Amino acid sequence: MSDSLILELSSKGYWPAVAMEYLNDKKYSRAIELCHNRLKDDPDIVSGRLILGRALYHSGQYELAEEQFADVIRNDPFNIVALRYMGDIKFRKSDDATAFTFYSRIQQISSESVALSSPLDHKPMEETKILTLKHGAEKSEPLSRDLRQIPFKTETMADLLLAQGHNCLALNVLEELAKNSENPQLAAKLEKAKELIKNKEKKNVS
Repeated sequence: MSDSLILELSSKGYWPAVAMEYLNDKKYSRAIELCHNRLKDDPDIVSGRLILGRALYHSGQYELAEEQFADVIRNDPFNIVALRYMGDIKFRKSDDATAFTFYSRIQQISSESVALSSPLDHKPMEETKILTLKHGAEKSEPLSRDLRQIPFKTETMADLLLAQGHNCLALNVLEELAKNSENPQLAAKLEKAKELIKNKEKKNVS
């Protein structure tokens, strides 16, 4: 929904648009209050529940946000925004396998993986970006260590893992892909992952 359309609908009193304005202005408590009050009378309005989930997420109420996104997905299994947030929440809980499942569903829905190309800022103290994940820094781990199994291995997933700081997991994916490809871009990402791991190990030693 464009900003102009949100403003137009908001001026006409359409409450999800008003709530969306609050969300865009980072007035999360006001968005939450409005959505809670109106969803009592209109519980089936998916857009309002989605905004409620987003406002809860950005105000740090992840458990409550998860409930809202789960409800959205039950009513709209192809809602990419809800799937993306659910993946982010699972990453926060270190439930990487489930997070990847949600991202995999996004890939299936959108062949171009538009949602996954959004910025994934790894800033522990920031709550304002949609895909900002307050995920703890990954501990340095030797390459020989058994890594968690990735349910699917694609270049997009490797990009996602690198963005979230899971460098060893990303390297594992990139090495598998490189076995069957001589793509220079893939080779560059492989070297980047190795360099990131090396730098992290040096930092931990110092």
